[in-house]
Amino acid sequence: MHIIAIANNKGGVGKTTSAQNIGAAIATFASKRTLLIDLDPQASLSKSFGIYLPMSKAHAGTFLLGKCSLEDVIVTYKQTSLLDILPASMELIEAKNELKKDPTFPFNLIKALEKYKATYDFVVIDCPPGVGTLTTLALTACSKYYVPLQAEYFSYEGLRDFISYTSKINAINKSLQLGGVFATRFNPNSRKNFSRNLVQAVKEQLGSRFLQTYIRDNVALAEAQAKKRHIFDYDQKSNGAQDYYKLTKEILYGEKL
Repeated sequence: MHIIAIANNKGGVGKTTSAQNIGAAIATFASKRTLLIDLDPQASLSKSFGIYLPMSKAHAGTFLLGKCSLEDVIVTYKQTSLLDILPASMELIEAKNELKKDPTFPFNLIKALEKYKATYDFVVIDCPPGVGTLTTLALTACSKYYVPLQAEYFSYEGLRDFISYTSKINAINKSLQLGGVFATRFNPNSRKNFSRNLVQAVKEQLGSRFLQTYIRDNVALAEAQAKKRHIFDYDQKSNGAQDYYKLTKEILYGEKL
């Protein structure tokens, strides 16, 4: 089982869209059994698949606290799909406080997934913005994390802070590595010199850890979520589908496309 996290200190940079479509690409094109985990109390990943949990319904936090099995809470995307979703709800806020007090913290997620090593080939975690309890759980469980970077100043500051934070997690999870940073909502032919210069500066700092694939701004990505589908199920010919296909291929196989 390969566990990766999509994370950033800042919100609104494309974390959820990236987690959704990277996970979908792994299941669809690599034919790998994939579990998407929503660890954000806003539950945007869950909602992007049309999953709206009622109050007192089992959710990701319930599973992490050992109060239900994974089978009790996962939702499969379509009958024949290799993609399962572990959904979240606002009740994850209360569960977060319990998790932090749990004696097994911050190993709750990795311990909870231990039983399912043979069930899934990949686990992709959508982290909440920030560096709190839930992000710590994700980073303690995964081997690599990927950071979407919107080409603007505050997103860049968030990236710097986040990478600094993850160095502390290495004391807990020594196998944790930065898998890569990738630009979102980015057009290299744009007239916005600041955006191009910022991306170039980050490339120079990170070297090979800055992925060559970038995600262009594409309305089909938002439309797909509004239709409760991933981009490949909505419009495989769109720029969004092409970009996330290439990005996932680079993540899985290191191919520079």
